[in-house]
Amino acid sequence: MERELQLVFTAGKMTTIVREMKIDDIDEASLFVRDHFYGHEPLMLTPGNHPLIYDDPKKREYRLSLVRQGTSLVAVDQSREGRIVGVAFAGVMRPSDLELNWREVNERKPQLLIEHIHYFLCNIKKHAQFFEHYDVTDALYLKTLAVDSTMRRQGLARRLVVTLMELGRTRGYPLMVATCTGQYSTRLMASLGMECVHSELYADYKDEDGNAVIRPPEPHTEASVMAIKLQEMPLYSPGLYKTFF
Repeated sequence: MERELQLVFTAGKMTTIVREMKIDDIDEASLFVRDHFYGHEPLMLTPGNHPLIYDDPKKREYRLSLVRQGTSLVAVDQSREGRIVGVAFAGVMRPSDLELNWREVNERKPQLLIEHIHYFLCNIKKHAQFFEHYDVTDALYLKTLAVDSTMRRQGLARRLVVTLMELGRTRGYPLMVATCTGQYSTRLMASLGMECVHSELYADYKDEDGNAVIRPPEPHTEASVMAIKLQEMPLYSPGLYKTFF
């Protein structure tokens, strides 16, 4: 039986547990992403009125597929009856997945901002060539990292990422990869030993009329693909973890 990791930490009267996301968490986790991710994601802060479907059957099934892999995490606040205060949706990625994503985003020209964002992010992952760079055939890919907007600057995102790294390491994944769209997330990943494999400036991405489409606020000027070899990473206070069999 695979081990399940939990990271337990206390700050004042708040006790937070980072644990594996379960199927029963999906409804609350999806609402959490709507409320604490989309409205704060730097790329979605591009000026203008940009329609966005936060959830639909395709998005829900994709999130469920990640949860079923046992590679996604939630942070729950025990002092608030286990309310979710952070999520990390992650799953295994292989070269064939990148190729499939690339074909899908090229089926039609992007029109909406979200379509341009999908194209840009797929393109930067393709150019990063992290499978070739590290000579691996699969990687643990961090798709979405979000923290309760009232609990930022408290190290919660860091704890989610550290737990995900440990989860990936114990399950034998050779690499963890994340595409950081803002300066703060890039700094976080770098502080945990992840290296930048490839980056691209938003100002260089233009539509067919030569207009810059993705214009997040300062200081977010570029996206970076970050990676770390999980089997060679340093240990982060292993005594903090509870391991269950």
